[in-house]
Amino acid sequence: MREHSWLYWTLVVLASSGPFRLWAWTPVIEPYEQIFPALELATANLPRERADNPFLLGDPNGLIGIRIDAQKNQQRVRVEISAPPLITRAVFEGTLKQAGKSYAIYPSIVWDYQALARVRQSRPAQVTMQVTLDGGKPESKALTARVRSINEALYWVADPNGGPALDFNWMFAAYVNEEHPLVDQLLTEALDLGIVDRFDGYQSGDETQVYLQAFALWQALQQRGLRYSSIVQGSSMRAGVLSQYVRFLDQSIRARQANCVDGTVLLASLLRRVGIEPSIVLLPGHAVLGFALDESGSAMAFLETTLLGDDQHSGTGSLAVVAASIPDLPDIMVAFSVFEAAAESAQNLVDLAGNAFQDTSQSEYRIIDVRAARQAGIMPIAPVR
Repeated sequence: MREHSWLYWTLVVLASSGPFRLWAWTPVIEPYEQIFPALELATANLPRERADNPFLLGDPNGLIGIRIDAQKNQQRVRVEISAPPLITRAVFEGTLKQAGKSYAIYPSIVWDYQALARVRQSRPAQVTMQVTLDGGKPESKALTARVRSINEALYWVADPNGGPALDFNWMFAAYVNEEHPLVDQLLTEALDLGIVDRFDGYQSGDETQVYLQAFALWQALQQRGLRYSSIVQGSSMRAGVLSQYVRFLDQSIRARQANCVDGTVLLASLLRRVGIEPSIVLLPGHAVLGFALDESGSAMAFLETTLLGDDQHSGTGSLAVVAASIPDLPDIMVAFSVFEAAAESAQNLVDLAGNAFQDTSQSEYRIIDVRAARQAGIMPIAPVR
């Protein structure tokens, strides 16, 4: 993660995006008059760093606010935002220090997180903003925003000023939920397969044991009847915004289907719970799972999760050492051959990408380290029934 969050830099752009009509104020809802509940939930614990820009006031991570020109020096301003039932409270009171300067003001919003988590289908919402200058008569304006589904992960936003696009790909880490109550049940089912007798993460210091744990989790999902589904992208109301529909863990299990991202975040959730650190590897139009084979992360393995439920592919023997430690049961050995094929396929894709993951200009190539995302404050999200 950067020293400053993407939210901070987004607001710096907005606050410096040219002059506005004197004495006017304008409502702002970013990105492109849309509200992404998953984004608000995932970033709720991000630190609120103080903005270096003196013309950016309020919450440096905020995305809903106003732009206003100061009429005089030391002008008092009060901004209040309401959007029931999503917003519980949002008020800013402060001073516009320099006359004629344009300010961006983002009140700290107290969201109703339960209401956000219940949004399963995109819908409109009226956001009302009220501005009071020097204790005078307040002026209100309303803006209709589009509230997106909790399942929609925002991953790309065009800069309205023509600059570089904003990369939100790390949002996929928020759909990894190692805390989901269904995880323990799936771990029990994986142990019952007899592939491993315990989940100990990296304690053994043996890469083969790490592979075996990953295979046990893979096979538990196969026993659940999980299959690949090609549903990939949510509807985008504006051309400047791209998002992808991502199923939560229980939704994938209940539907018994998962696209490449669904399968990746599902397996990542299980791996992280047992102490194996996963990554989400993004490629153009695709995603595969990565996981560290040792605690330091110096060795990595990858899995093509679209092969979950597949019975047509077979590996070429690259994991023969691991296969030697698997119970010699026909069904298990066939399943392991598919697992091996998934590892080989994903490794080939990563190898073909080469240095693209280190090229910041190629936003379609990213390796999202879930542990690093957690340390930066990106938390798991889950819907509320």
